[in-house]
Amino acid sequence: MNAPSIVKTQHLTGRRVQQGDFKYVRESDSDIRIQRWLFGKVQTEEESRERYARWMREWDEAGFGFWIFSDAHDTIVGHGGIFRSPREEGEIEVGYVIKPDHWGHGFATEITRVSLEVGFEFGLQRIIGIAQAPNMASRRVMEKCGMVFEAEMASPDGINGVRYAIEANHSIGGQKNFNGD
Repeated sequence: MNAPSIVKTQHLTGRRVQQGDFKYVRESDSDIRIQRWLFGKVQTEEESRERYARWMREWDEAGFGFWIFSDAHDTIVGHGGIFRSPREEGEIEVGYVIKPDHWGHGFATEITRVSLEVGFEFGLQRIIGIAQAPNMASRRVMEKCGMVFEAEMASPDGINGVRYAIEANHSIGGQKNFNGD
């Protein structure tokens, strides 16, 4: 599978993560408003470098990964995409982060929808999403996109997580996906 390097939503344009994006990764990893929902703590610079390297490898090895999304004014609002799940072996996961200044505009839903569409267009049969159990905003995004709650699970950091999933033959938030019947 080779996902497109550029994707578009109603309000955003996403481009494949590339050389020079470390500054964005570090900025996101340093913001506790974002990190409280991902890792529960601000990430070190070394952790950010490791994540950035993983993002780059994901595209090289799997042919898909994260896109960095910008609005019509070329302002970066966040990132999202599909990737091989580090938590659920053999699964492909959808993930997204919106910078706090852009929360509440529906961007997470747009990013999740386009990520799911790309995955199904290229033949994936199932995509999961994982969030912290108390992260109701993220759970609503997954539900709006047609993902269904599957399980609650323990997490090494002590904060329970939830897994949602969507199959290729289901609609993505009321819109027929590319690989469905």
